[in-house]
Amino acid sequence: MPFSMRYSRGVRLTHWLIVGLGSAAVLALMIGFIQLLLAGFGSGASADSGWFLLALALAVVMAWGRISPWMTRMLADADEPAHRARRLAVWLLVAAAILLIAVLKISAADMDAYKRLVFGEGGLVEWSQVLVLAAACRVAWLIGADLRRQLAHPAPCLLARGFALLLGLLLLEELAWGQVIFGWQTPESLRSINAQQETTIHNIGWFQDRLDLFTFLATLALLAAVLLLPWICRRALRRSSAQRKTLVQALMPAPYAWPLFLLVVGLAYCVATESWSDVVHNRDQEWGELVLYGSSLLMLLRTHVLLGAFEQQPGEL
Repeated sequence: MPFSMRYSRGVRLTHWLIVGLGSAAVLALMIGFIQLLLAGFGSGASADSGWFLLALALAVVMAWGRISPWMTRMLADADEPAHRARRLAVWLLVAAAILLIAVLKISAADMDAYKRLVFGEGGLVEWSQVLVLAAACRVAWLIGADLRRQLAHPAPCLLARGFALLLGLLLLEELAWGQVIFGWQTPESLRSINAQQETTIHNIGWFQDRLDLFTFLATLALLAAVLLLPWICRRALRRSSAQRKTLVQALMPAPYAWPLFLLVVGLAYCVATESWSDVVHNRDQEWGELVLYGSSLLMLLRTHVLLGAFEQQPGEL
């Protein structure tokens, strides 16, 4: 009889994911209704239909996760059926992202309306990036704690904590270092050299002029890492102990995640080269960043689960 390994953290992750999906669906619905009411009272604000679409999608996934064991197997088990489920889930996420972008563009009255609704202050993409980055910071910090307990050498823990701090810096940049929340005025010395007149570093003159190219090159390097690092590690660790192999494989990116990173590279390429400019616009790079942050969060969650305890149970053929 085949056996699979079930990770206790994966089971808990499934529970909290269902709770999180339900909470996010309610929150998205509330935000959509609030924006609709404000627009109806003539406050000058516009309603973002994407919040209602997001709420519906989250509610459907939450309901399905509660009645189907598929999500638990995908997040907690280590056997071939679970691996196939994860590969399928990645392609479904790619399809969902493309469908969401297409529906929002088609449903908008024009491209300016689409940009205002999706990328405006307090829009769907901006706050989704913030939430995903905040979660990624927390998980990266927890991975550092795992590595500190399991390894005698402090370097891996420090690297994980350093990555958490890097994600924290990205989070602060997305929030304009608090300006998005508290609404202070940008100092004149920074306003004059900032393309968006915000308290950010990446929109300052020299960075802004090269941001699209740098983003494309960075995402291309990440895609190469996702494709090559697991293969390199498998060859390098052929004669290593099983314990070391398990640890390194947990820290490596999942090879089946490449379609998500390929989507990010495709968006970054179109923006950097202005290809397909009638379909992909400069602000669509924000979608690429959201998918990139979300993919990074998924990889971090995978590592956190694999660094936890597991037990054997009968598997499926």
